Amino acid sequence: MLTAEFLVPIIIEIVTGAASAVFIGNIIPPLSLGPWKNAAVGALGGVVLTWLAARTPGVEQFVEDLDPGLPGGGLSPELLAGVGVAGLLGGALFVTVVGLLRKRAAT
Repeated sequence: MLTAEFLVPIIIEIVTGAASAVFIGNIIPPLSLGPWKNAAVGALGGVVLTWLAARTPGVEQFVEDLDPGLPGGGLSPELLAGVGVAGLLGGALFVTVVGLLRKRAAT
């Protein structure tokens, strides 16, 4: 069964990744794929970078530590902030790389 402890971090990754990708697309138009494509690529990038961060020693504590003793069901502020930052960076990085590759392939 899907619980809030599982869904909330994933939703944060998707939303922050999409938001940062749309922002990058608006700030740097040559890298933009269009607002909806930017959002989709950014959401994927947010999830992928958070997944990679969870497997990186020293960083995993910020994106995968659940504390069952917390009243919120294990979702600590550090976890939520870490997932949010990883999602933001992943979305921005992924849409930038895809935009650069698309631009390079067009020339």
